[in-house]
Amino acid sequence: MDKEKLKKLRRSDFFKAVFLIIFVFVTGWVIFGFTRVYGSAMKPAACDGDILMYYRLHTEYKAGDMVVYQADGLLHIGRIAAVPEETVQITEEGELVINGYTQADTEVFYEKGPANGTEEQSLGKGEYYILADDPSSTEDSRSYGPILRKQIKGIVVTLIRRRNL
Repeated sequence: MDKEKLKKLRRSDFFKAVFLIIFVFVTGWVIFGFTRVYGSAMKPAACDGDILMYYRLHTEYKAGDMVVYQADGLLHIGRIAAVPEETVQITEEGELVINGYTQADTEVFYEKGPANGTEEQSLGKGEYYILADDPSSTEDSRSYGPILRKQIKGIVVTLIRRRNL
């Protein structure tokens, strides 16, 4: 090979590498986000030390979705219990009531949080009620109140187990 062809080949490889780096950055940090799980709020689904990948461009959330959201300047992980324009209440007995119907999971009893007590809350447009999977944890809407749509950073798409390694 002559020197000119070798230079073109190297230049082509350089541009491919730069494109690949930019592509990985855009998909890995703009479209997707990563966070580490701290504590046991989402136990057993996600435990301390696990890594979550979440999709930032998701627009439609429904009850049951595991999401990453921001409250008090920190990222939290929770499961959507109620969506905009629904009503939610945690009774004195610790039962979750959505739109007047007690939820069927009779094994889970929630502690009342300081934000809602036992009063029924009506969610407005763009407001979500997010609960931790571990009912003893109150780092969720029981403490923070309804979570606004703009506070939700994305929906969890995968979990990487790092604990006990």
